[in-house]
Amino acid sequence: MKFLAGALAALVTYAAVGSAAALDAEAARQQFLTSCGTCHTLDAGEPHRQGPNLDGVYGRAAGALADFAYSATLAAGGWTWTEEALDPWLENAQAAHPGTTMNYRQRDPAKRALIIELLKSLADEG
Repeated sequence: MKFLAGALAALVTYAAVGSAAALDAEAARQQFLTSCGTCHTLDAGEPHRQGPNLDGVYGRAAGALADFAYSATLAAGGWTWTEEALDPWLENAQAAHPGTTMNYRQRDPAKRALIIELLKSLADEG
């Protein structure tokens, strides 16, 4: 009986953790749509908008999509989209890489973190 009670407790804990992770993923996707969705698409096969589709962007070299017309700054690249590159970019793209055409600014580090974690999770899936 003790084993059954322990197994049930473990199952309840696992379900709670899984639900929290699902809520975080949903919160991250909603933050992306709110902050980035006007200019960017996210899912594979969706068309570019003012900005490129960001499917698979995490870990990719800046300015690397052949079918998107990047600003000269992004086309020149020289960095990879990692957490260290994305955080200052999302905070103030113009300050991070002067000459880019992206004018978005997200001053809230928690909101930036949600967006970065979403992009990172999509790269992990692929």
